Amino acid sequence: MSQSETLVSLANLKKYFPLTGGVFRKIIGMVHAVDDVSLDIYRGETLGVVGESGCGKTTLGRTILRLLEPTDGTITFMGQDITHLKGSDLRNIRHEMQIVFQDPMASLDPRVTIKNTVGEPLLINGIARGPKLRAMVLDLLQKVGLTEDHLNRFPHEFSGGQRQRICIARALALNPKFVVMDEPTSSTDVSVQAQTLNLMKDLQDEFGLTYMFISHNLSVVKHMSDRLAVMYLGKIVELTPYDIFRKALHPYTFALVSAVPVPDPRFSGRAVLLKGEVPSPINPPIGCRFNPRCIFAQEICRTDEPPLRDVGDGHLVACHFAGELDFGKSSQMEYAQTAEAEAS
Repeated sequence: MSQSETLVSLANLKKYFPLTGGVFRKIIGMVHAVDDVSLDIYRGETLGVVGESGCGKTTLGRTILRLLEPTDGTITFMGQDITHLKGSDLRNIRHEMQIVFQDPMASLDPRVTIKNTVGEPLLINGIARGPKLRAMVLDLLQKVGLTEDHLNRFPHEFSGGQRQRICIARALALNPKFVVMDEPTSSTDVSVQAQTLNLMKDLQDEFGLTYMFISHNLSVVKHMSDRLAVMYLGKIVELTPYDIFRKALHPYTFALVSAVPVPDPRFSGRAVLLKGEVPSPINPPIGCRFNPRCIFAQEICRTDEPPLRDVGDGHLVACHFAGELDFGKSSQMEYAQTAEAEAS
């Protein structure tokens, strides 16, 4: 992967949702779902995005694809500014960007057969119809591990893992370059998760795909991602090419890592329990957004917002004291180091 090949570039991207109230439904506030996000996604990589529920992960993915209209900022895709594209110009770029939604059952029409579901993008875009359409749909289904017997079945006749494979096949129908994977394994058990993740990796190699992989599961993200973005309250607080189980530099990232259970009785470290509740995205804190819950917060954290700065080798952290804080060790870090030592 070459970092010179930028596929998606975001500059100060914002997505606010109006909050209305009163008899006349006047706007009384704004929900800062995505607030001033700037990052590049490189061709052929998998960018993992993690964070608590409500931090803006899904909104970020949908805004990049223009499923949601950005409030401010710029979205550049393949060198083209797509922030304000409309009509046919936007439709012409749609086939290059696809999404796999979190709930496969909700994203499939229960009254439509799988053949028509996967074939619809091909039909709408005038790529194929008739026998050619059927052959192309069958080829897509076979690539995701399904067979000809599945063509005329309906979504309710499949398991959760199979439905997710159908959604992946539909997303790949137009041979896109960029795919947002929004919690693609959250509705499946562990064995099916492994099959789905391996399938996604194989398809990425075969089609040269670029993924944005959104998940709550840090272990899954570690397995899938080349780089990892950690979001908190609409902002990216850490963006790193490193394994965060070994090198987490933001206090929030370390708290997330410490909460991941270790499958080994030798390691019994406790999770870092964050104090308080997540602040409201309607009225986010002044300064660092994490400061009300951070045990390391100092006065500057409550007054000045830390920039997302490079602390070395492409590791970006939005913390005034990045690299200076002593978090101690989490069970995950000790586990990773022990596993590496035993492997060598």
